[in-house]
Amino acid sequence: MRTTILQDLENITSKYPDKIAFSDIKEEFSFCRLLDCAKRIGSCISESIGLHEPVVVYMEKRAYNVAAFFGAAYAGCFYVPIDSQMPSERINLILDTLHPSIIIYDDVTEKNLAELPAGITTVHYKDAVTGGINQKALDYIRSYSKSTDLLYVLFTSGSTGVPKGVTLSHAAVIDFMDWVCEKYNLDETTTLCNQAPFYFDASVPDLYIPLKTGAAVYIPPKSYYTFPKKILQFIIEKNINTLVWVPSALCNVVNCKAFHIAVPTTIRLVIFCGEVMPCKHLNVWKKYIPEALYVNMYGPTEATYACMYYDIDRDFQDDEKLPLGRACENSEILLITDDNKEAAEGEIGEICILGQCLSNGYYNNPEKTADVFVQNPINQSWIELMYKTGDLAYKKAGDIIFAGRKDFQVKRLGHRIELGEIENAIMSVNEVESVCCVFNPENSDIIAIYTGKVKSDEVSEMMEDKIPHYMLPNRYEHLKTMPMNLNGKIDRVKLKKEYTEV
Repeated sequence: MRTTILQDLENITSKYPDKIAFSDIKEEFSFCRLLDCAKRIGSCISESIGLHEPVVVYMEKRAYNVAAFFGAAYAGCFYVPIDSQMPSERINLILDTLHPSIIIYDDVTEKNLAELPAGITTVHYKDAVTGGINQKALDYIRSYSKSTDLLYVLFTSGSTGVPKGVTLSHAAVIDFMDWVCEKYNLDETTTLCNQAPFYFDASVPDLYIPLKTGAAVYIPPKSYYTFPKKILQFIIEKNINTLVWVPSALCNVVNCKAFHIAVPTTIRLVIFCGEVMPCKHLNVWKKYIPEALYVNMYGPTEATYACMYYDIDRDFQDDEKLPLGRACENSEILLITDDNKEAAEGEIGEICILGQCLSNGYYNNPEKTADVFVQNPINQSWIELMYKTGDLAYKKAGDIIFAGRKDFQVKRLGHRIELGEIENAIMSVNEVESVCCVFNPENSDIIAIYTGKVKSDEVSEMMEDKIPHYMLPNRYEHLKTMPMNLNGKIDRVKLKKEYTEV
C-alpha cells in the first residue's frame, strides 16, 4: 500500500539509481542523489519542528528545490514554494497565513531574509543537505504517515488581494500521477522540459511523473522562455519528448515565430492546462510537429493539476473552442445550475468537481473553504463534498465545453454576455497574438485589449461579421506586450484597474 510519494521515490531509486531525475544548467540530480539529499534535509527539519508543519522553500528555481520539497515530506511536513523573484509584499501575506516555523533558503534569497517576519527559524539549503541522515527518526515519522497528510500548499491569488493557500494531500497527487502515467504511456524514456514556476500547480506533473516512471525533467532558466527560439533549441539539445506547459508559453513560441528557426521533432506529447488554448496557435504547433499528441486538460489548483482531459484527435478551425472533454479517472464533473440542479444537455451550469483529486481546502481559511467546498446538492444521502470552480460549461455529445467564468459574465443592453466569447473571436483574427476583454459597469463599456501587428480599426471591422452587435467592444486598446501575472497568465486584475477605474 502506498501512503506517501516517498514510497514512489524509494521504489524508483532502487530501479534507476543513477538515472537523471532533475537537471538544470548548473547541476543534475540522479534519483540516488535526490533520495540521499531529501533524507538529509528531512532529518535536519525534524530536529527543529514537529509533524504536519509548513516548510517554506524560499530559493531560486533550481533542481535542488525538489530535494527540499521531498525533504519536507520526509520530515512528516508539507512544503510551500516561494520563488526568489516573488515580491516581498506577497511573501509576507503568505507567511502571515502560514505562521511557519522554518524557512529553507539559498545564496540568492539570503539577502532578503531581513525583510521577513522575525521569529522564524531559517536554514541554508547547504547546511540542511550536508547533515547526517537520522534513519531512526525518519522511520518513526513514516510510521505516523497517512495518505491524507498534506504534501504541499500552493498560494493562488484571492479576490480580496490576499493569497489563498490551496492544500493538497499525498493521496491526491498519487492518484493523478497513476492515471496520467498509465493513460499516456509515460515511462523511463520520458523527458520533460519544465516551464511553470514551482509555486504554480502546472509544475506538479513535472515534479511527480519522474517518481512514478523514472522520467527525466530538465529545468531551463526562466529567461529562456523570454526568447522562445532559445527554449526550442534547449528542447532539441536535451531530446525532450513531453511538454506540460501553460497555453501562454505555447502561444509565445508561435507569436515569436520561433518555429522558423528551430523545430523540435522529438516531441511526442504536449499537455496544456490552466487557461484557454487558442486553436489558432494550436494549429501552428500541429503544423510544425504533426506527430505529437496534443491534450487539452482542465483543472484548478484545487483539483491537484487536472480533473478533465480531451485528446485532440481532429482538426479545429481557428475560431473554434477546444472541448474540456471528460473527467479523469477517479474524478467526477457535475454542471450545477443556479437552482442547484444538474444541467441538462446543452444547458450552462457551473463546473463542480468531486473525487480524489480535490484539495483539503484553504490553509487557515475556514470561511473561504466553506464557501466553495460544499455538499453535492444532487446527493442528500451522505456527506460528499464538491468544489465549486466558478467556471461555466455545457455538455455536448458526451464532452464538456467551456463557457467562461461566472465573474467574466456581464449584463449589457439587456443581454448576458460572456467576455471569453469576444476574446475567442478576436483571437481568431490573423496577426492578433493575445487578447483580454474587460467590462466597465459604470457605463457598460467593453474594452478589448490586445497585442499583435494588426491595427485596431481592422480588428473592429472584422468583429462586425463575427459576433452580434450587442457584444462588440466599445474600443480597442493595442499594446506592445500583454502584462502577465506571477503564474504566466494575462494579468486581468491589472488591466481592469488600468482601463476601467478612474
